[in-house]
Amino acid sequence: MAKNTDSIPFTELVERTQELARERADVKSKVRGIVNDVYTREIPRKEDWSFFLVSSAMTLIEQYATGTVTANTGATTLTFSSDVVITSSMVGRKVKITGNDYVYEITAMSGATGATIRPPLSGDQNVTSVSYAIFQNLYALPSDFDRYPKNGGLVNYLGGQEVVIPEKPYQEWADEANYTPVNDPEFCRIIGVNTAGNALIEVNPPPKIAKSLKNDYLIRPRAMRETTIGLIGSIAASGTAVVGDGNTRFTEATTGDWFRINSFGKGSDSEWYRILAISGNSGLTLQTAFGLSGATSAGYTISSVPQMPARMHPSILYGTLTQLAADQNDPLYQGYNLKLAEVLSDGKRIYKTRNYQQDIHHLGEDYLYRR
Repeated sequence: MAKNTDSIPFTELVERTQELARERADVKSKVRGIVNDVYTREIPRKEDWSFFLVSSAMTLIEQYATGTVTANTGATTLTFSSDVVITSSMVGRKVKITGNDYVYEITAMSGATGATIRPPLSGDQNVTSVSYAIFQNLYALPSDFDRYPKNGGLVNYLGGQEVVIPEKPYQEWADEANYTPVNDPEFCRIIGVNTAGNALIEVNPPPKIAKSLKNDYLIRPRAMRETTIGLIGSIAASGTAVVGDGNTRFTEATTGDWFRINSFGKGSDSEWYRILAISGNSGLTLQTAFGLSGATSAGYTISSVPQMPARMHPSILYGTLTQLAADQNDPLYQGYNLKLAEVLSDGKRIYKTRNYQQDIHHLGEDYLYRR
């Protein structure tokens, strides 16, 4: 680890990996890529880690069911009664017409009392002045959403208690889905992405009333990065204010990233200082006092750090080394793999969100019965 912190920023992970794996300097971009792959894909998918679990809220939209609707079979236009107001916010929602078995999507407005639907009105009967319900059953999940915890993460409040809305697989969904809006959805599923690339969740039955649900989910970590552009103009010994020259781009960093002067050490010899505030491209404030020696006109690195406890940072190091060693048929692969397993095993005792029960649910799970 570095001289003055247990955390291992991205840049140090790359440098230490490159040194241990005996990689050439000109393949540093490959090492960066593997480090980020291990961090954003390999480690998160191994367990439901508590440090990747976050909580947010999802607000369900109330159905709109004012007045009546008229349409002809085979047509794509709905005509509502004069007391109905169709707005642009309803485009993309679904409509269920009383007496018609199908569910339609509103694709466009047609004046204040009309809408275009897809597919065309099905069945062999026209509908004339019948009731209907326009509802929103699809909702965009946060941009960093990866998956729900094993036991589910979309939560309703009933009788003052939290009730998980279970996630259904496709076949169960197809057997049980009901599109008549109700106050409390009973299950959900992840289905597709929107144009912004965010995962979509569908709740069923669709909501009849506006309601806020708790949304606990496991994040997809963002790739780590670094910046080294320009030079440090000055930083005083034991100071916290860092001044850059006209070329530095401190705003590419965020508070919580780490700063070092490169000439004071790299890799395991690095001296890192957490960034407390950024005032612009040439000004930032460190959380703790800089070392006993100041610096002027010096090269620097600002690096992001894995968003996980420091004791888990070595898992990225050893995970990257196992991939590099396997690629080279390196005999050290087994040692790196054992170190990775050791870090993950220690982490599971502290940071795993769900401990699987040993309860027997049916006779087939009892090993004495299977003998």
